[in-house]
Amino acid sequence: MNYDINMLLGKVGEVMQGHLQKQDFDAVTCLSPLLARLKELQKRSDGINQELAEIRAVLDQTNGQKTAQEVVELLPKVHSENDAEEADRARPQTLRVKINWQANHRQHAPEEICEHTAATTMAIFIGRLIEEFGEQATKKLEGIRINRGPLISKTPAKDFVNQAQGRLYGNKKIRGTDYYLLTHSSTSQKLDDIKRICRVLGFVPASVQAEQLDRQNVYL
Repeated sequence: MNYDINMLLGKVGEVMQGHLQKQDFDAVTCLSPLLARLKELQKRSDGINQELAEIRAVLDQTNGQKTAQEVVELLPKVHSENDAEEADRARPQTLRVKINWQANHRQHAPEEICEHTAATTMAIFIGRLIEEFGEQATKKLEGIRINRGPLISKTPAKDFVNQAQGRLYGNKKIRGTDYYLLTHSSTSQKLDDIKRICRVLGFVPASVQAEQLDRQNVYL
């Protein structure tokens, strides 16, 4: 494929150069869309070649000996699929979660969770809920579905995979558990997910406060 594209690019370039020597600028202008189209195809071809190289690398590493989970973990993560995630990268965001445990009949001091990324903050928050409420919490959390699958899962190779791309959605291991958290969403979506989680677990209203922050304002 690359060979054919490069041949055509050379041919178009040669023809355009001939028109330029004759100062036939209208002809050059007419050929410009073909040149742009070929360059776009070249980019797409490079992307396909990269995908093929990644698949070869996975096959070489697995050699038929690894489990489905281990195979999926070798695959690259899904690229951003919506404008909200693109905006998060343009202006890096995180979350700050404040928990009033005593309002929920737990004898702990107020707790604040604010990590460098929203995904890490979310994973630590979920981990604290599981640590505090145990199986009662995990059963309810397993029943929550977000935009691309279940909120938490012990089998991300099955539950967190984009079947069309053969790639794993962004996820985080929840420390101290066998669960993984699906994190492939914008920071604002994670904020909504936290509110939903608190409702499902029966937290006293306003006893958990979460806010979205620009990272540069948190880590000065």
